[in-house]
Amino acid sequence: MHVHFMGITGSGVSAAAAIAKAYGFEVSGCDLKTGGHDVSHLEGIDILAVTPAVFFQSSQHSELLTAKQKGIVMTWQEFMGKYLHKDKQVICIAGAHGKSTTTALAGLLLEAAKFDPTVELGASVPAWNANFRVGQGKYFISEADEYYHNFLNYHPQIVILTMIEMDHPEYFGSFDKILAAYAKFVSQIKPGGTLIYNLDDSGNRQLIPKIQSSKISIVGYSLTDFPKKIKLNVPGNHNKSNAMSIIKLAEVLKINRELTNQALTNFSGISRRLELIGQKHGIYVYDDYANHPTSYAATLQALREKYPEKRIWAVIEPHTFSRPKATLPGYPAAFKLAHQVIISKIFASRETDLCDFSGADIAAATPRSLYIPEFSEIVSTLKVETQPGDIILV
Repeated sequence: MHVHFMGITGSGVSAAAAIAKAYGFEVSGCDLKTGGHDVSHLEGIDILAVTPAVFFQSSQHSELLTAKQKGIVMTWQEFMGKYLHKDKQVICIAGAHGKSTTTALAGLLLEAAKFDPTVELGASVPAWNANFRVGQGKYFISEADEYYHNFLNYHPQIVILTMIEMDHPEYFGSFDKILAAYAKFVSQIKPGGTLIYNLDDSGNRQLIPKIQSSKISIVGYSLTDFPKKIKLNVPGNHNKSNAMSIIKLAEVLKINRELTNQALTNFSGISRRLELIGQKHGIYVYDDYANHPTSYAATLQALREKYPEKRIWAVIEPHTFSRPKATLPGYPAAFKLAHQVIISKIFASRETDLCDFSGADIAAATPRSLYIPEFSEIVSTLKVETQPGDIILV
């Protein structure tokens, strides 16, 4: 079967494409960034697997429209749920934040336990030098994204739920609709399966009473139970919380505690999650994918834990217009640990600039903030203003 992936360079779709190829599918792909889309790509294609962003960015493109007429279009998540998850015991990691890190941790744990899992996630894992792992075992671990209701394509045996909060406002519109999506997802856990959830999160606590099923086990975890003897290489309470979910997963799968502790201790992080890019003149530069006030705050707390006395410059490229607009009240508290905040122009992603909201509005709402739209100007400012010992967090 020949599958063509439209949007193949995306962080998740690229993993699905690589796994499909390893599973024996004939795979090809295209992307706006690398050559664009073309109706000629459909020649000899059985399935056009698209990233959901295509429906927003290229909805009228002839490649997509022609494939719809042929009845061969599905999202890559639907393809994965239907074809790649087939005959596997699926473990899904869902939640507003921490999905990629927790998916990597779960994959590394099952690998260490000789379960030989297949893993798909939206970030590169240094141990695999890839955002996927192909194994021969019965388990398939997937990062399960709520956007576009993508996770409803999966029917897992086990779900880890990190936290639920308002995100993707342009799609969901309200928190009640997000909760309803998660409730539906949890209802798809197979009978005899397990939900592992973060007790500390208010969104999760609102969800649990909505779960009717008596056919699954529900297991909670809390940061307060984190074992003192485990010393993580990745800083921050959010990473301790992620690790706690893995300790519970290990208990469900009956994996030795000593092996679990070792896997957690050895974990060195994943790409674009508080990743040290380099250092010069005593100034350290970190890169992080955080794009929400909750994750900004968690990342800064982790850096402050590592560097209690250093000045931290937080350089933010806001992602989409709708998300920062909807979460603006959270910005002042999110950056209280930063010495200085720099806001760039907004990265539109799949959205259109309506010219009613910009990075200037974010800077105006955030204490100790400068609005510097262009990256070249940000670099010039940092060259002048930073001093040895400072930390730059992008």
